[in-house]
Amino acid sequence: MVDFKLDPLPKDFVLYKPLQQDRFDEKVIYELEKAGRLIITRKRDGWKMFAVKADGKIKLYTDGMNEIDDRLGHIKNALGKMKIPDGSILVGEAIADKNNSDQFKKVGQVMQSSVQKAIDLQKENDTKDLFRNNTKNLLRFMVFDVVCWGGKAMLQMKYQDRFKRISQLCASGGEFVSPLTWLLVSFDEAKRMVKRNHWEGLVLYDKEFLGSYRLDGKNPARPKGCYKWKPLYEDDFIIRKWLPKDDNPKILKEVVLLQIHPKTGKEFECGKLGSFDAKMREQLRTAKYPLVMEVMYEARYESGKLRNARFMRLRPDKKLKDCVAPKKFK
Repeated sequence: MVDFKLDPLPKDFVLYKPLQQDRFDEKVIYELEKAGRLIITRKRDGWKMFAVKADGKIKLYTDGMNEIDDRLGHIKNALGKMKIPDGSILVGEAIADKNNSDQFKKVGQVMQSSVQKAIDLQKENDTKDLFRNNTKNLLRFMVFDVVCWGGKAMLQMKYQDRFKRISQLCASGGEFVSPLTWLLVSFDEAKRMVKRNHWEGLVLYDKEFLGSYRLDGKNPARPKGCYKWKPLYEDDFIIRKWLPKDDNPKILKEVVLLQIHPKTGKEFECGKLGSFDAKMREQLRTAKYPLVMEVMYEARYESGKLRNARFMRLRPDKKLKDCVAPKKFK
């Protein structure tokens, strides 16, 4: 049985998170694949949320344990028609999809607007919008794990068994509730699919993976058996200045990343970067500017700014004029 009340969910409830890409060696994944224990799933770029069934009612919560209002009433209604017993918690992502591509901007607009605005956004039928009709405008709930079922704790059940439970349940979920997608291909082919289709990445499971949670507001230890993989990109950026810390102008906080717009030929900002060790922070503080820096990142926003950027190295061999963005950004 679970050791906490479900209505409402405890504010300090924190579920496990996948092991980050820089925390594991890919040979672990290949070993699981060779042993026939690898489950490869597509990572969706959505809004994590929990669906709770207690006292005959369905409630939705954000990852911050805030109850979600009627903006996702259609998802609550769909879950209410499914055979979910009291004392159950499902976890997944609220997603928006267009032509097999995640539309996180749309999800963010719906989740962060007023209730009425969020409902209106999901009813829009403008051909200039991200979607074409009312049904496709509605966010969907993709379930990737089951925390408890009918009052019984489930995370200590092997993931392949939890996945089976999710798949059977979501068969009656209609168009608004679905299970995560198990990709029945090799790990290498899955990585190619991500790049070819411009997906966010993969979540990889050991079939025997056991999950965990904490009730003190702290993150559980990153588990072995659940891994996050994303395609990484590298590029060179112009650095013309560094920015100091607010409370100490002599200490470098971050640098401003710039590239040359391929159409206008002018430099534009690609974000800021501050993930340096103490030695590099001091080197950058006293360096001669401008300089060129090689940066790794997961993706770029429409503005050209980087998502989850990481410092790689300085490139004194590179010229400023060669730091041209790979495509036009707004």
